[in-house]
Amino acid sequence: MSAVKPPTVAFVIPCYNEQAGIQHTLTCLLADIARLEKSKAISPGSYVTLVDDGSTDRTWNLIEKISRAHPKRVHGLKLSRNVGHQNALLAGLLVQIGKADAVISLDADLQDDMSVVARMIENFAGGAEIVFAVRKKRTSDSGSSDPALTSTTAFSIGWVPRSSRTMLTSV
Repeated sequence: MSAVKPPTVAFVIPCYNEQAGIQHTLTCLLADIARLEKSKAISPGSYVTLVDDGSTDRTWNLIEKISRAHPKRVHGLKLSRNVGHQNALLAGLLVQIGKADAVISLDADLQDDMSVVARMIENFAGGAEIVFAVRKKRTSDSGSSDPALTSTTAFSIGWVPRSSRTMLTSV
């Protein structure tokens, strides 16, 4: 009886003018990935792809610097112009075909709760093809709960199509 091999997970992060926070985001995310890898929830080959969506600040320069510092863990994809968050995300997803077992999309500002990623990966490893997290409640800066601030989807994980499958997960 052999142990189940942990999945290679690609974390895709669309970025637009994120120079102020990209280093902090990557520091936190790389620590979370290291914990997931140590617990054997994800494979050592798991990585981050930062998609620069035509930023006009130093975002791309910082992505290049970070990817040089972590060449096996952080990759960059530069779009020629701003095409919008969803198109940047799609570009990042398409690049993962054949490279990862699963993809998790995250926002560059760390609004997503990384504490649920391990459970999402467990569901994926258990056979779910699409797993997504939904925020039950989001509070405003003042701490009050406001239904107008409720988010529909925090982030999602999905499979990367292999050979004959031609469909990508919707996010």
